[in-house]
Amino acid sequence: MSPIEALTKLRTELGPIDHSTDARKLRSKSRDRFAQSPVLRDLLRGRNAEIFIAPRDKEELRTAVAACARHRIPITVRGAGSGQFGQGVPLSGGAVIDVTALAGVLGWHGDRGRQIPRTVRALTGTVVADIDAAIRPSGWELRMHPSTSQQATVGGYIAGGHAGIGSCQWGILRDTGNITALEVMTVEEHPRLIELRGRDVNTVHHAYGANGIITEVELPVAPAWEWHELVISFPEFEQAARFSVDICNSDGVLKKVVSPHAHPLPQYFPDLAGLVPDGEAMVLLMAAVQSVPNVEDLVHANGGRIRYRCLEGKGTYGAPLYEFTWGHSMMHYQRRNKKLIGLLALYPQENLYESILRIHRDFAELGPLHLEMKRIDGGLSCQGSPVFEFESQQQLAAITAQLQQSGLFIANTHTPVLGASGMKPWGPKEAAFKREFDPYGLLAQGKADDVVGTDTVSTSTALPNSGWSYRLSN
Repeated sequence: MSPIEALTKLRTELGPIDHSTDARKLRSKSRDRFAQSPVLRDLLRGRNAEIFIAPRDKEELRTAVAACARHRIPITVRGAGSGQFGQGVPLSGGAVIDVTALAGVLGWHGDRGRQIPRTVRALTGTVVADIDAAIRPSGWELRMHPSTSQQATVGGYIAGGHAGIGSCQWGILRDTGNITALEVMTVEEHPRLIELRGRDVNTVHHAYGANGIITEVELPVAPAWEWHELVISFPEFEQAARFSVDICNSDGVLKKVVSPHAHPLPQYFPDLAGLVPDGEAMVLLMAAVQSVPNVEDLVHANGGRIRYRCLEGKGTYGAPLYEFTWGHSMMHYQRRNKKLIGLLALYPQENLYESILRIHRDFAELGPLHLEMKRIDGGLSCQGSPVFEFESQQQLAAITAQLQQSGLFIANTHTPVLGASGMKPWGPKEAAFKREFDPYGLLAQGKADDVVGTDTVSTSTALPNSGWSYRLSN
């Protein structure tokens, strides 16, 4: 059967399920935020699906998936399209299946006076911020969320994300206990729903949808404190780094984000620049109201000054403070200079402060440092790199090698290929799950390690990066 014949049969079998082959819609639904990477801007432009499918519920999803399996049509599952690595781009055409209609909070019993809730469960297309909005009135919230929580779906966050707001307190998603359960649909003529718990959740987490379609997500919750946003300045970046490490090592201080930016990066945020004196470093921080006095003490001890403070989401800068951190930071930088870029470098837990200072000093001519503090694999670390102007893939490879020689561990965020990224381990267990859940190899073609691509995406985006390793969550 030719691809055209297969597509015609698929459309017939979809029946009343919303679908389209309109070229404009296919272009818009085949993109995420990959253009943030100058490596991916041209490489992924023009890679479009051949059909867009938007099921309204699990049964329609099952029908669409079964039809794709019968006719061997590649599948790319799409949420909000807020990923930045090309996770949502179909490398082999086929179908983009939009799951945003599969939305809603399930199984929440957090009313005051009842048994203390342990987790919240939601359908895959539920916007992350909507989950918090549903459970916060009862005094609980998600442990962590992406900086794109106002747009990102929870299924997309689990399939393509790895950490975020809250990771300085709770660790990354992969850390044991941060994902309770996933319900996953197989890609077969008769799709099955399979519940994953324990360590099995990490086989599907951060796999870009390559080894199963996430249909439901269950996550642990934490107390919903009254969070305050603080913009803090320090005369020197060394002081900002010392404060950032100290506040994260202060286990009794409740914090949600600790985001240091070296000069002149604070001036690249038009909505924040007026709060921080030119020439100074900046730390963006969210802390629970009862911990603010402790924050004030540590700021003073490190020679800093709190320039602005408000309740979460009430700042004069027009957005929640977390939308100036993590992946959002580069979006703001690139509004100043589209050529700016960074690398996802993980810093060693041992002698963390000294490592930060070494990179800050040794790579000062390359560019100013932006970091995000986080716990990972049982200890405190941070991620980030100097922010610099992109020139070529060769330049990026050379800087990658230099940073690794300085003791950092690099994950490549300028590729949609899991193996080239190095952030997610892909071993026999992951490969076995893919064979069981996706026996025809239709999901996320060209992105999984056990699927050999026929084009140059992997080779043209490869860097000499070491990747990351994990001890406690393997």
